Amino acid sequence: MIHLLAVSKSYSGVGNRPNVVFRPTSVTLPADRRVAILGERREGKSVLLQLLAGAEPPDHGRVIAPVRLSPVVNARSVLHPQLSVFENVRYLARLFGMNTDRLAAAVDAICKIGPQMFQPVKLQDAMQRRTIETAVVFALPFDCYLIDSVGGKAPEMLDLSLDIASRRQAGVIFAANQPKLARQYADFAVVISDHMLHPFGDVQKAIEFHERRTRH
Repeated sequence: MIHLLAVSKSYSGVGNRPNVVFRPTSVTLPADRRVAILGERREGKSVLLQLLAGAEPPDHGRVIAPVRLSPVVNARSVLHPQLSVFENVRYLARLFGMNTDRLAAAVDAICKIGPQMFQPVKLQDAMQRRTIETAVVFALPFDCYLIDSVGGKAPEMLDLSLDIASRRQAGVIFAANQPKLARQYADFAVVISDHMLHPFGDVQKAIEFHERRTRH
């Protein structure tokens, strides 16, 4: 389980007024299930993922995650654009104590990159970069994977990623751009509303809550 204890987060706004993302909120999320994050645009879905990954510190409170959480896929922070895919793979292999060739082979098996493995990441188009980043992260062994903007992924790549996580008995926490994605893929949901987190064990009830508030 992942525990957020009285977590708050804000950024500098116009003048001296803070832009509040989360007021002090506590919630427990399962790390072994498919968890959808629902919320309107710019309401904090990406920030929540970064807090879970440890890439952003909370202003107050604590995030307790006694499991191995992946970097956030689709956050443009996993791969260095100036390096080749293989150079990125080599760095990550050293970071996580894996064999470089084995990790490179796993990445190629997931996304069929071929000779592009040795080209700089910046030369790939946006969709290919997202595909490569997903392949690199899901080739690494984590207990729970974090994905931002799941609607921006090719459907076949998303299905493959979720299948990999399932075979590893790993969880996936993802930001759902559309409620239908939560309905299709999730078995647990958390809705961001009024700068607070609202967990739901019933995904359909989460969607109904989210849609009621977005109509007002």
